[in-house]
Amino acid sequence: MKTVAWKFEKEIPVIFDVDVAVLGGGPGGLGAAVMSAKAGAKTLLIERYSMLGGMASVGEVSPFMPNHYKDGSSFDRPVYTRWVQQMNSYLPEEIRSKIPAGDNAENGLTRTIGKEIAALAAEDLCIEAGVKLLYHHKLCGASVKKGKIDFIVLDSKSGFVAVRAKNFVDCSGDADVAFFSGCECMKGRKSDGKHQACSLEFRLGGVDWDSYQNSELKRDDPTWIKLIEDAVKCGDMPYMIENHLNWVTHVPGRPEHCGKDEISMCFAHSRDCKPLEARDLTRMYLEGREQADILWKFIKKRVPGYSSCYLIDTGSLLGVRESRRVVGEHVISTMEFARATTFEDTVCLTGHHYDLHNPDGPGNIKWAEVELDGETHYISTHGRGGSWAPPGGFE
Repeated sequence: MKTVAWKFEKEIPVIFDVDVAVLGGGPGGLGAAVMSAKAGAKTLLIERYSMLGGMASVGEVSPFMPNHYKDGSSFDRPVYTRWVQQMNSYLPEEIRSKIPAGDNAENGLTRTIGKEIAALAAEDLCIEAGVKLLYHHKLCGASVKKGKIDFIVLDSKSGFVAVRAKNFVDCSGDADVAFFSGCECMKGRKSDGKHQACSLEFRLGGVDWDSYQNSELKRDDPTWIKLIEDAVKCGDMPYMIENHLNWVTHVPGRPEHCGKDEISMCFAHSRDCKPLEARDLTRMYLEGREQADILWKFIKKRVPGYSSCYLIDTGSLLGVRESRRVVGEHVISTMEFARATTFEDTVCLTGHHYDLHNPDGPGNIKWAEVELDGETHYISTHGRGGSWAPPGGFE
């Protein structure tokens, strides 16, 4: 690669000196910043975009995981109960109170969240807690002295600036602070470095939701597996973007059950992803918008209740499921995950199962490969699931 020489400014202004600086205003950064400020620390939350919320706002991903099912029953397994307790500790009920109750199409959730609701609720929480906000600043470096971060360097419209803090919290999603500070990180899978598939969310309007719910397709092929196979064979789709419908939800606060519903859909997928390379991110945004255009036209033609639908928009933030992973004191193994192993210093748990969006082709993977006693085995936490079977099939 060719290089050029460029003289950087020797001195840059320190615009904040705080107790805690949090990088990234998604749900993780929101929780870290709000709880830090509530504990009395002088806290700064830095976000590279123009709003908080991350994938819930900029990415327009609407499912907001609840602590009970649609019929009102609670998660009864200890792993779920503890997870919900931890979730409620840093995503207060105030944010739920701002979410209109609404229907959810595929997955039994009781709440969804819209872009503006997510952004406004997050800002309200920060302002009420006393968090200082800084938008449109992107991390580009860090200075480490004696094993501790002294300051981070941000790029903005004002040029390069610095932020000092006693403590830095990395909620960037890509472990950017850790990486720039020299922490050991992993990325991709060991065999070939591939990452999980990335998705660009899109929204549709003009949907007759009740008509779709009562259709034969919904009854006989609810995840559209057969429909998609047939669409590819007959040319209604130029290639198999995904072999099943991931999920679809109503957009909260928008029309429902009126023949002109607005829905949010996860369907588009890019493969062979390099989410830490700007040129490949560009490729995936281009591909994601192209896929959304292909998919809504296919849906309009082939899916009952969608004959009058139209594309509203696509997310402004790509859904990246996997990038850098910081190497900690202990790396959780596949079997530890399968057995829901806990440790003395556990701070939170997930109630989710294996869920890999296939790096190689259409399909999601609900199982993992492990070596036990010198033999290869395939394990799952919830039985036969997913649309990509392990080698040899689910048997």
